[in-house]
Amino acid sequence: CDDIGLDGKPKDPSISIDSYSHAQKMRAAATYGFGRLNGLGSIPWQKSEVSGKMLGNPSISEDVSRYMISLRKKKVRAGEVATSARAITP
Repeated sequence: CDDIGLDGKPKDPSISIDSYSHAQKMRAAATYGFGRLNGLGSIPWQKSEVSGKMLGNPSISEDVSRYMISLRKKKVRAGEVATSARAITP
């Protein structure tokens, strides 16, 4: 969904880049997988002050939320039409 690879370098132009709505679906699937299937619930990913361990659902962390916001802005600047989930529900 992003035009930059995990290594921080731009992706090859021959590789297709998915839409923002695809990124939303991927995040929703990850949220479901971590929350329901792995039992991590809907608590945002955070470090426990007591044990020092990471707790919660990593797909709803502040970092992922910031990334999704910046990805949407980048996609809109690139000319992708944003589709609201509310716009397609009856």
